[in-house]
Amino acid sequence: MLTQSNVVPAGDDTPDFAPFAWPSPHHMRVIDNHAGEESERALVTLTGGEKLLGTILSIDFERGRLDFQPEAGGKRALAFRDFRSLFLSRSIELEPVPLAAPPGAVAVRPRRVKRACTVRLKDGAVLQCDIAAVLPRQAGLFLYVVNYAEAVLRWFVPAQAVAHYRVGEHVSPMVHDMAQAQPAQAANGGEFFGKDRSETRQEVEEALARRKLSRKHLADVLVQEGVITPQQRDDGMERQKKDESRQLHEILVEMGAVSREVIRQVMVSQLGVPAVNLARFPFDPNALMTIRPELARKHLAIPLFRSEKRMTVALENPLSWEALHELEFFTGLKVDPCMATRQELEAAIEQFYGERRSNEKVSQLLQRLGEEGALQPEVVKEDPVSESDNTLVRLVNKMIMDGFEQGASDIHIESRADDKPSRVRFRIDGVLQPYIEVPPNFRCAFVARLKIMAELDISERRRPQDGRILFENWGPRHIELRVVTIPTAAGLEDVVLRILAAPRALSLEQLALTPRALDHLKAMAARSYGLLFVCGPTGSGKTTTLHSLLSHINTPDRKIWTVEDPVEITQDGLCQVQVNPKLGLGFPEVLKSFLRADPDVIMVGETRDSETARTVTAASLTGHLVLSTMHTNSAVESVQRLLDLEVDPFNFSDALLGVVGQRLVRKLCQCKRPHPASAEEVDALAHEYCRETGQPPEEIAARWRSRYGNAEGQITLYAPGGCPECDQSGYKGRLGVYEMLVNTPAVKKAIQQKSPADEILRLAVSDGMTTLEQDALEKTMQGHLDLKQVLASCR
Repeated sequence: MLTQSNVVPAGDDTPDFAPFAWPSPHHMRVIDNHAGEESERALVTLTGGEKLLGTILSIDFERGRLDFQPEAGGKRALAFRDFRSLFLSRSIELEPVPLAAPPGAVAVRPRRVKRACTVRLKDGAVLQCDIAAVLPRQAGLFLYVVNYAEAVLRWFVPAQAVAHYRVGEHVSPMVHDMAQAQPAQAANGGEFFGKDRSETRQEVEEALARRKLSRKHLADVLVQEGVITPQQRDDGMERQKKDESRQLHEILVEMGAVSREVIRQVMVSQLGVPAVNLARFPFDPNALMTIRPELARKHLAIPLFRSEKRMTVALENPLSWEALHELEFFTGLKVDPCMATRQELEAAIEQFYGERRSNEKVSQLLQRLGEEGALQPEVVKEDPVSESDNTLVRLVNKMIMDGFEQGASDIHIESRADDKPSRVRFRIDGVLQPYIEVPPNFRCAFVARLKIMAELDISERRRPQDGRILFENWGPRHIELRVVTIPTAAGLEDVVLRILAAPRALSLEQLALTPRALDHLKAMAARSYGLLFVCGPTGSGKTTTLHSLLSHINTPDRKIWTVEDPVEITQDGLCQVQVNPKLGLGFPEVLKSFLRADPDVIMVGETRDSETARTVTAASLTGHLVLSTMHTNSAVESVQRLLDLEVDPFNFSDALLGVVGQRLVRKLCQCKRPHPASAEEVDALAHEYCRETGQPPEEIAARWRSRYGNAEGQITLYAPGGCPECDQSGYKGRLGVYEMLVNTPAVKKAIQQKSPADEILRLAVSDGMTTLEQDALEKTMQGHLDLKQVLASCR
C-alpha cells in the first residue's frame, strides 16, 4: 500500500492503484501539502443520482473498485459502474514540469489556462466545470477543476459512465492514457491507441461530425495544453522555413520538445481525429478500388469508405498534407483523414493490395466486378452469371480459400435490399468477422454462382435449399462445404457455407477433459456394450469428441460402423455411411441395416427422433457399444429428452453408460493481462461455482487458494489484452469445457423413477460430477478463460 508524498511524480510515474495517489496531468506535478495528514473526504454520486458524503478508504483504478465510508451508514464497496462521479473536497496545486528547450531558448513558465469542460454521461446527465487540465485514462476521466487562486479540485468520472466530453470547443471521444498502451505497441514506435477505437462506418462518421469544421494548428493546441512553450513553437517554425517540406510536429519531435505519443494523443483527444481499429473495420470495396496500390504503399494509407464527393482514409500520420493533397488530386474526392497503427495499415494494404497466397487480390476482383457492372448494370435474369462469370468465379473461389486459410467454420453471405452491398462475414472462433462487401448489382449473380457450385436450382428463390460443394471440382484445394440458402425479405436470398475441410481426429488427451471425466470416458470405451451420448448445442464440438473416442478404440479387432450427416471426419478402419433422405436412408434405416452387418461399435451422428432413440437403446442392449450425439444444453437434460422421446426408462437405464456435456469457450490470447484477484472476487466466483449444486462456497474458495494461489494464497486471474495475433480482441482459439454424467446405481434408480432433472443433477454432483460451468471456472482459475466468456457460453 503506497502513501502520498508532498509532491506526486508527474505523468505515468504515479501508480493508479495507490489508495489516494491521483495521476498527474501530463507535464505537471501535483502538490498536496496536506497529503497523509487527513483523510480524503469526497462526494460520490451514484448511478441513480443518490449522493453520498464521506471518506475514501481506498481506491483501485486498475480493478475499478472504491471502498467508501459514508457519514451515515456502513462501509460501501463500490465498483466503478456503480457511481458516475467522485469529487474530492481537498484542494491541491498543479506545477508545470520544466520542458526541454533548445540551446539559447528563453525558459518561459507557461501560465495556467482555464477552459470550460462539459462531460456528457451515458444516462443523459451533464457535468460542467472550468478545468486547469484533463487526463483521460483507462479507468475514466480525471478532471482538475479550477477553485481559487492556484487551487485545484479533483473530480473523477468512471469510463463506464462517459459518453463523450467537451473541452473548450472540441468534443473528444473517451480515449485511454498512453501509459495504458501495451508494451508491444511501445516497441513499435509507441503508438497511442486504446481499445475505444472506431470499428464501424457510423462510429467514424459520428467522430468526424464532432470535429470542429475550422482547422486549428496542432502546434497552437500543444501550446494551449502546456505541452510545449510558445518559444519552442516559434523555434520550430523558424527551422521549418529552412526546409518547407518538413512538418512542424516532426521538427518538434526532433527538438525533444514533445514525443510522438503526446502528439498522437492530442490529435485524438483535442483535435478530434478519429482512431480506427482496422482489424475489425468493414471496408467499403468501392473505396478500396479508388486509389492505386502504389499510392497506398507510398503514403501508408487505406481507404475506409466513400460517398459521391468525399472519401475517408486511414493514415499513420493524418496531418501529412502531402499525402492528403496527393490522394485528393488522384481521386478527385475530398479526403477525411483518420488515424490507425502502422502495423494494422501494413496488414490491410497487404490484404487488399499486396501479393497474397492466391494469385489475385480481393480489391482487384471487386474492381473488375465494378468495371463489368458499369458496362452491364442490370443483372441478366436468364443467366445471372453470364456477364461476369470469369471474375465472379475467381472472387467466389478466393472467398472460400480465404475462409479456409483463416480457420473460419462458416461463411455468411447476406443480401441487403435497396442499393446496399451484399455483406460477407466469416465465423472464426465462434464470432462473426467482416470479410468483404460485394456491389449490389451483383448480389443475384453471387448467390447464383454458389447455387451452381452446389448443384441447386438457381431459379428457385422462394424455398430454402440444402446442398454440398466439393471445392476440388472448382478450385485447387480439397475442401467440402455444406450449403444452405434461405429466402429473405424483398425477394432476396442469404447463403451460409459450413466448411467441412477434412479435419483430423484428436486424441482424448487433447480435449482438455478433467482427469475424472477422461478416466470414465476411457472405461466406457472399453465396454463391449452400452450407450454413450455426447450433448451440446450446434458447433460445440460433439462430432470431434466422438471421433476422438473412436480413434481411441479403433483397433484391428473391432468392426466400427458410423452413420453421419454429413461425414465431417474420416478415419482409416471406420466404415462410414452418409445419410441421404432422398433415397430413404435416414438414421433409423441405416442403423437397422448396421445391426445385420456384424458390428462391434456403432456411431450415430445424431439422435433426433423417437425411432432413432429406441433403436440405439435396443442396439446397445444386444451386445453393441453405441455412441451418439444430442442437441441439448446439459447432460442431465439429455436424459430427460430421451425419456420424452418415449424410450422405456428401464431399458434406457440398463443401456446408458454416461452422458458427456460440452461447450467451446473462447480462450484468452497469449497477450492476456494478469491481475491479483481480490477476496471478494474469489468469493463471488465460488458462489457462482456452487449456484446449482448446493455445495459450500467457502470450501471451494479455500481449495482454489490452496491449489492455484501463491504461498500467501493470492490467486492471479487474467483479463483479455489485445495484440495483432488476436486482432486486438484478446481471444484466440477455443477451449472445450465438459461435464460427465456417469450412470451410477443412484442415477439409474432416478431414471427408472423418471425423477426431475434437479434431482438427477444433485445425485450426479454428490457422486463427483463437475458441471459445465464448474469446469469452465476451474479453467478460469488456471488462466485459460475469463468470466465474461464463461457466463456467455455456459449459462
